[in-house]
Amino acid sequence: MATRSPQASNSTGVALSFFAAANGDKVPPGCGLIVRNTSGAGITLTIVTPLVLDGDLTVQDRTTGSVAATTGVNYIKIPNSEVYRDPADGLVTINFSATTNVDYAVIS
Repeated sequence: MATRSPQASNSTGVALSFFAAANGDKVPPGCGLIVRNTSGAGITLTIVTPLVLDGDLTVQDRTTGSVAATTGVNYIKIPNSEVYRDPADGLVTINFSATTNVDYAVIS
């Protein structure tokens, strides 16, 4: 588990740094992810929803569409909503259905 800060984009372009996919990584709400999948199977990303209503009603996590196998690159916008923010640190936790040969960049 690591906390990832977004890289600023601009009109002239920026060389992005990519991080190996790891379950439990945290990113700021409202950022964007560029997810690359070079594995042999499609993967999904889960945006954890820590919200519990009425003390016992868990709100379901959000699962993204599939990032295609081998050459898949998807842009995923992390919601800027209290629903997805961890109350302890205000960040959003992400999980991957598989992490081998998957990486991602965080952009603002």
